Amino acid sequence: MESSNIINKANEFLDSLKNLNSEIKKAIEENKLEDVIKKLRKNIEKLQEFKAKMEFLEFDSPYKNIGKIKSLDSESFQEIANYTSYLRRVAGEKKGALERVRHSLVSHKIALSHLIDSIGNKKITYCLPLDGSYREKVFNLPPYLINIYKEFLDMLEPKGKGVLTSYTISFISFKDGKREFNRIKVEDKNYEKYLKEKYGNVIITSIKRNYSKNKLINDQHVKRCLAIAYIYSNKDEIEKKIEEEINKKLKKKERELLDKYLKICEKFKDECNVYGGILDVRALEEKKLKELELKRILEKEGLYKDGEPIEELKKAIEIKEKISKDVAKDIVIKKFSEDIFKFYLHKNPEERGKSSLYPSIMTTPELAFLNWLRLDVDAKKVLDVKFKLEGEFPKYSLSTKNLGGAILYLLYNWDKVERYGFKKEDVEDLLKKMALVEPIKEILKDKGIDIKKLEKYGKVKKKKTKKFLEALGGL
Repeated sequence: MESSNIINKANEFLDSLKNLNSEIKKAIEENKLEDVIKKLRKNIEKLQEFKAKMEFLEFDSPYKNIGKIKSLDSESFQEIANYTSYLRRVAGEKKGALERVRHSLVSHKIALSHLIDSIGNKKITYCLPLDGSYREKVFNLPPYLINIYKEFLDMLEPKGKGVLTSYTISFISFKDGKREFNRIKVEDKNYEKYLKEKYGNVIITSIKRNYSKNKLINDQHVKRCLAIAYIYSNKDEIEKKIEEEINKKLKKKERELLDKYLKICEKFKDECNVYGGILDVRALEEKKLKELELKRILEKEGLYKDGEPIEELKKAIEIKEKISKDVAKDIVIKKFSEDIFKFYLHKNPEERGKSSLYPSIMTTPELAFLNWLRLDVDAKKVLDVKFKLEGEFPKYSLSTKNLGGAILYLLYNWDKVERYGFKKEDVEDLLKKMALVEPIKEILKDKGIDIKKLEKYGKVKKKKTKKFLEALGGL
C-alpha cells in the first residue's frame, strides 16, 4: 500500500506541473524570474524526496521478486499466472513512476541552472520535460525530428572501439651507458616528442592504443532531457529554414503539388505514418482501408497515378525529406555545440564538476569526445590550449576566469572574444599578466600559437603592476 500511495502522490504532483513550462516562458519574456526560480527550487526538494523513497523501496528493480515457478498443476499454474501478471503490472507502474520522477528532477536542475547562470541558455528551460513525461514529448515530434533525437543521444557516446585516449608504450632508454627497459602510459598524441624530452633518445619496441568507452554525458536521463530541450527550443527555426530551403530547391509547380499533397495528408495524420509531414505509403500495410481511401483521393486530385506519386510530386517529397533531415541536424547540433563550448570556455574544472548546466558531463574530456562540435572557430584547438593552461595557471597565482577569452584573442580576434561572452578589458588584464610568465609563453609556443599578440602586453606602465608581474615571472 505504501508503494501505491507514493506512486499516486508522485503522479499527482507531476501532473500539477503541466503548466510550468509556459510559466517559465512568460517569466523570461517579462524578465521576472524570481518566482519561477523559487518554485523550481521547491519542486526539486519535493522530487528528491520522492526519488529517495522510491529507490529505498527498490522501485528501480521491481521485477526481482517475480520468478518462474515450475511443476504446478493446471489450476495452480493459472492462479500463479494471474498473480504474476498482476505483479508485473505493479512493477511496471513502479518503474514508470520512478523514471518520470528522475526525468522531472533532472529537468528541474538543468532549468534552474540555465536561468541563474550567466552563460545559461534560457530558451531551453521551458522546453524541458519538467513534468517528467519525456516519452510524450518524443512521440509528439514528427518522425524526422525523432531521428534527430536518436542521433543526438548517439552523438554523446563513442561508437565501435570508443575514443582513443592514450598510448601504452614499451621502449628502451639509455642511462650511464646502460640500457633500461621501460613501459609507460602517454596521453600526449605526440608521444615521440614527449619521450625524447623526458628520456632522451629511445628505441620504441611496442605501442598499444588505449580506447575509452566513457560517454561525454554519462546520465541517460540528462541526455534525453537535453535532446528534447534542444530540439523543441529550435523547432520553429528548423521549420522556417526547411520552408526556405524547399522554396529555393523546388519549382513553383512542384511546390504547389507538395502543398496540396500535405494538406490532404494532414487529414490522415492520426491514421497514417507521417515522415516530416509527408506520408510514407510503404509503412501502411496494416491500414489498407485508409491507404486505399487516401490513394483514391490523391488520384482524384491528380497527385497519384496507378497507386504511386506522379513524378513531379515524388521528386518534391524526396527533396523535402532530405532537406528536413539535414536542416534539423545542422541547427540542433550547432546550437548545442555553442552552449557546450561556452561551458568549457568559461568554467574551470572545479566549476564544471559542480555545475548542473550539464549534469554528469566530463569535467575535462579528451578532445576526441568533441569531434561533433560545429562552430565558427576551431573549438578543439581552443579547448586543447585551455585545458593545458588550467593546470598551469595556479602555479603562478593566475585566475582562469578569463582564460578562454585570452585564448580566443590569441587565436582569432576581439570579435570572437566578445561573441563568446568575454569583456575586452577583463581579457586584457589577464594578457598583461600572462605576458610576463615565460613558462606560459613556452606552452603557447608548443601549442603552435604565435605569441606576438601576447608580447605586446608585456610592457606595463604602472610600476606596482610591473613589479607584481615580474615577481610572477620569476616563480
